[in-house]
Amino acid sequence: MAAYRDVDQATLDAVQDVDVGRMSFVRVRMFGPDDPFQAMDSYTGDVVRIGETLLDAGSGEWEPAFEAALAHLVGDLLVMDRVILQPAWRGLGLGPVLAGAAIRRLSQGCVAVVCESGSADGRELTEEQHRQAAAKLGGVWARLGLEPFRDGVHILDCRLQRTPDLLAER
Repeated sequence: MAAYRDVDQATLDAVQDVDVGRMSFVRVRMFGPDDPFQAMDSYTGDVVRIGETLLDAGSGEWEPAFEAALAHLVGDLLVMDRVILQPAWRGLGLGPVLAGAAIRRLSQGCVAVVCESGSADGRELTEEQHRQAAAKLGGVWARLGLEPFRDGVHILDCRLQRTPDLLAER
């Protein structure tokens, strides 16, 4: 606030930043000069696993099953890489609200939003805990319209009318 106008110290003392969590999204340009699979491969292991599920690694084209799941295949791919809430903010229904708002803002011109359910906060999980977390998150993402696709990847077709309806509802 002080950088933009004169603000007294009392006003600055009244403002407090609250760290609720963090989100990370990756926009993959499908029709640009770079190979989309290579771009995903250079980002993170989670993003490349999604790329392996949705793209043919050799050609960088959509996998036929992914093509069949979408209404229109023109646009970029938006990968919801991480949505991590601070422990004090978990369990309040805030994750889908914040993720939905980010998706609405970032998905313009995208064919789909995709994610892989799992723990993203760095905790070490057993295989059973990972399955439980993935199932729970899969239910959360379903409330935003993301549907299970394959190998733990969920997809949201940005061209369907129910997508903005679900995001607005959240």
